[in-house]
Amino acid sequence: MNWSDFFQAIKAGDVPNLLLFAGPEEYLKREAIGALRASLLPPGLEELNEQVLESADARAILDAADTMPMMCDRRIVIVRDWAPMTPGKSKNEESDVALIEKWIQNPPPGCVTVFTFRGDPDKRKKATNLLSKAATVVDFDYLTDPQLKQWANRRLKPYGKKIAPDALSALVFMAGRELTRLSGEIDKLAAYTDRADTVLIADVQAIVPPSLEYNVFELMNRLLDGNLGEAEKMLANLLQNGQNPVGILAMLSRQLRQLTHMRLALDAGKPVLTVQEALKMHPYAARQLARQAKMRPAEMLHALFEEAIEYDFQIKSGKLRDREALGALMIKIADSGLAKRGN
Repeated sequence: MNWSDFFQAIKAGDVPNLLLFAGPEEYLKREAIGALRASLLPPGLEELNEQVLESADARAILDAADTMPMMCDRRIVIVRDWAPMTPGKSKNEESDVALIEKWIQNPPPGCVTVFTFRGDPDKRKKATNLLSKAATVVDFDYLTDPQLKQWANRRLKPYGKKIAPDALSALVFMAGRELTRLSGEIDKLAAYTDRADTVLIADVQAIVPPSLEYNVFELMNRLLDGNLGEAEKMLANLLQNGQNPVGILAMLSRQLRQLTHMRLALDAGKPVLTVQEALKMHPYAARQLARQAKMRPAEMLHALFEEAIEYDFQIKSGKLRDREALGALMIKIADSGLAKRGN
């Protein structure tokens, strides 16, 4: 079951007694637990009918779930990051799993028990396999682009605002897809655009702290423009903020590989969307990549990619220091020619 179907099940009053929450979207997991609480627990009796367990053994989980609800039909037990379903071996894991294995065959009807994890439980563990078969698994994946558009505009509606499509695309590229961060950025954008009814891309670029991926895209822009001085300033800022030179070199290398694929696709008459889907890129990133790819022929981009691989090898073999190798690659890219060749 996906998260959207689960919210519909809550509205319909059709909530299973045993649930397993998995997936990367933590904001929606919190929203789902809140919706469960509002649906099942009478106002004023929430604390008596809800129990959150962390670092709990199987006996504590069973005792909590077997407790009778107070003045309502079902109580809620939230089990967070249960150790037998996470990497590594936990204390008394075999006996805990054996106890849970018997219990999940007939969970108490007076309780909704939710096993929830930051991310996914470890699929290699016996307990995960048991719960995945016995419980209703709810997948909390990141929102798709159409879902993000609906969510963002719904979030902005109380402010009397909406967000332009290109602004939302830039926001997701700069801040990532996690709703926890996006919700905070949208609140800031609503305050920043106090007198306007639409959040524009300029507003996003003005106040949203960019992700490393976005910064590397901008770094590549400076290099492809031949502006090595500006690129060096950007790099110095990234390093001062704790970014690793090897990580930055790896991202430049990946971008050069993507640029090569994009240029070859454009030369073959293929649409940007084809490369976007093949490389699983965000639409904003794909459009930026297409613009960058037009600045060099495919042969030159591929040669630069091979240079990046060679510098990475020289770091790992101890022939070059990481900062030295990164600087050398940046010079290579900046010196590769300013003319928009191969158009």
